[in-house]
Amino acid sequence: MILFETDTSVFELMWDLGLAFFIIRNAFTYFILTYLSSIFLSYIRLNRLIPYNHLTAPARELIAFPIYILTVALWARTVIVYHKIPRAPGFRIAIGLVAGLFMVIAELVGGFVLWEEGYKEWIWETDLLGAVLGILSLMLLEGMPWILMMLEKIETGEATHGHGQKSITCAVPMIGKTEKVKIKDKTAN
Repeated sequence: MILFETDTSVFELMWDLGLAFFIIRNAFTYFILTYLSSIFLSYIRLNRLIPYNHLTAPARELIAFPIYILTVALWARTVIVYHKIPRAPGFRIAIGLVAGLFMVIAELVGGFVLWEEGYKEWIWETDLLGAVLGILSLMLLEGMPWILMMLEKIETGEATHGHGQKSITCAVPMIGKTEKVKIKDKTAN
């Protein structure tokens, strides 16, 4: 058995598997929410459910792009809060990169399915602006958990003791060296 021939303990191995599962699960949740939102926004944009008739095609994409980025930020924040992802850059970057990998795989599978159905051109062959916005949105998808970490308020306030909102320093009196001497002198007399 390989576990007994190495110096890696079972606990370290299980810890690594747990961390990998934590990252993959959160990244997949983030990816699937973002991907379904992008499909919905693409449906709205392509079927002209929002009155874009007075705009040209590039202007439509430039209007839809900020909406997509807002949904990416919304879903990133939702996943971070719901799954209580720690404020560690390693976790946030790993979750963003794995979600980006899921997105690339989904886009490639979708592209190959459409290519088999008869759509022979890829997006960069027909719409350069759409391709550039797609690459930019992929980069923002991967970096959004880390970007949100930079925007979060650093919680470095005092700890509370659990009884009300009084801080620990207010609940437990601070006694300095001179006060200890005075107390010692009173008890000695």
